[in-house]
Order: sequence, then structure tokens, then C-alpha cells
Amino acid sequence: MEKPLVSIIVPVYKVPEQYLRKCIESLINQTLQNIEILLVDDGSPDDCGEICDTYAKKDERIKVLHKENGGLSSARNYGCKYATGKWVMFVDGDDWIDPAMCKDMYYTGQENNVQLVMCGMSKDYGRTSVNYKYPLKENSIYDKEGCKWLQQQLLVFTSNIAVAYAKLINRNLLIENQIFHDEILRQGAEGLEFNLRLFEKLESAIFINKPFYHYIYNDNSISASHNEENHEFVIRCFEKIKKFIDSSENRERLVPWFDNRLLYVIITTAISGYFNPSNIEPYKDKKRKYKAYLQKKIVQDALKTTNTKGIGKQRKIVLFLIKHHMFFAIDMLGKVRKFQKERR
Repeated sequence: MEKPLVSIIVPVYKVPEQYLRKCIESLINQTLQNIEILLVDDGSPDDCGEICDTYAKKDERIKVLHKENGGLSSARNYGCKYATGKWVMFVDGDDWIDPAMCKDMYYTGQENNVQLVMCGMSKDYGRTSVNYKYPLKENSIYDKEGCKWLQQQLLVFTSNIAVAYAKLINRNLLIENQIFHDEILRQGAEGLEFNLRLFEKLESAIFINKPFYHYIYNDNSISASHNEENHEFVIRCFEKIKKFIDSSENRERLVPWFDNRLLYVIITTAISGYFNPSNIEPYKDKKRKYKAYLQKKIVQDALKTTNTKGIGKQRKIVLFLIKHHMFFAIDMLGKVRKFQKERR
């Protein structure tokens, strides 16, 4: 079999069947045929592994890798270990991609001789979808200096590029610089931490402003629900990110945006986390635990920043309520937010 041009790595763990099937079928139907699809069954306790095996029997481009559960970062690294393509692409098991994604991104990368190709994304809510907006220039090649600006944009929340997916990465760049996901961090802001290290070594990149990647919004996902363990993972990610920034060659650009980026996490942890209507704990327990969260030094430092650029009006309202410990109002806002999403 001819060596694949692109290796698509898909971590799979407790993915609802309809999402998993849609994801795999979107990979099978890529217009670029010479690809390999690495489905990493991260010890999923349900039927995910069997579903993956069924598809592998039908398509020889699919390889199913079964492993003990180690988290999202571990699964991505495991897939990288077995990837053989010139390029690597990460796709989450509950998302799907446009049929032309691999082909357009592959040829764009080859023809422009870059190390990284980025594309647009859309967020699918079920009945509606919204395309993400980007400050990047379409089809402009970012050189080494331009990549330093891109690294800064990773910390700018509204830039929407601080994810592992929606990218085609030259595999040699990862291998030669030993750039892999930190498995200790497991899940949280692991994509941001990974990208900061990736862009530190990046010398050329290009952006295609087409929403090839479809992110499925799921109210039950870890990022959209209350999970105290995950809140801790995110804080650990940012603690490591802070240490990385302090030693980065691009420190002057990165430092002013670190606390700004962390503010989004603090706000999200309140609305989507502790005061999420799905959190059935009594209000007094929510309040007590979130107040303890706010006592973390890294959180307190971020709350002191004056850089609130890009933070929208609604988030600024929540931030005001957080700073003034008006937690009952935040609890009410969480319920309103849920009602709004259910109407989409």
C-alpha cells in the first residue's frame, strides 16, 4: 500500500454513537484518498471500540488502536506514535470534517512549502451553526517572525486558533522537536499548551478561511459541564503555560496576554462549571467551592489584570459579578444561558 499523505488521528472515548459514526464517515469520504485514519480507542467502556473495528473491516485505510484509558493527550500521542503520513491532523471523535478538508489543506501545504496549514471552523448546535471569525490573513504565508505573532494570537481568545484540530501539521516538525501533548495535563487547556510549544518552533504557516472543521457543541461534554477534576486540570495547564512563557523567546509578546486568556477560563468555570444548571449541588456548596477556586494564586493574579481587551459585554458583566462575589446573580445567569441554548 502506498505511503499515506495525511494521517488523521482520532481519540475515541465515550463518544455518542451518532457522532462517532458521522465523524468516521466524514473521514472515509475525503476527496483525498491516500490517507490513513487512526482511531484511538482510549479504553472506552462502551461500544465505541467495536464500532471502530467494524469500520476498519470495511476500509483498509482505517487502523484501530486499542489502549488503556489515559486521557485525550495520551490518545493523541498514541496515534502520533503509529502515524506514517507526511502530515498529521487531529480530529475529535464527536466532530466531523468537510470532504475537501484533507485535499485542500494538503495541496496548500505542499505548494506553499509551509510547516503548518490552518483552516476555519464552524460550531454546530444541531439546528444551527456559526462560523468562527479569525484575525488571520487568508492565503498569506507567515514567516518565522509572523509565526511569533501567531503564537501571541494563541492567547487571544477571539483569535480561535488555540486548538489541536483544524490544523495540518508537518509530522517531521513534531518528531524532530519532540512536540507532543503533555499527558499529565490530560484534558483542559492541553491544546493551548501544545500549540504554544509548537509555534515556538514554527517557521512557516498559512491559513485557509474555509470552515472545513465542524465542532459539535454538546451540553454533556467535559468542557461544557461541571467537573471539578477538569477545573483542576485546566489550572495545571495554565500553571505550566506560565512557566513556559517565562522562558520563551517570545516572552514580551506573550506575557501581556496570559492573564487576559485566563480571565476567560475563570468566567467559563463559573457559568459552565460551578453555576451550571446541570450542577445539582445546593447553591451554598457551589458558592463555597467557587470561592475556594478563586483563592488560587494564579486566579487572583489574573483577576488583577487591566487587560480586558476582546472580552465581550456579557463576559464583562460576569467578571464584575465574580470580582464582587455576587454569586447568586451568576447562578441566575447560568440558568438564563441554558434556556437560550435550548432554543437554538
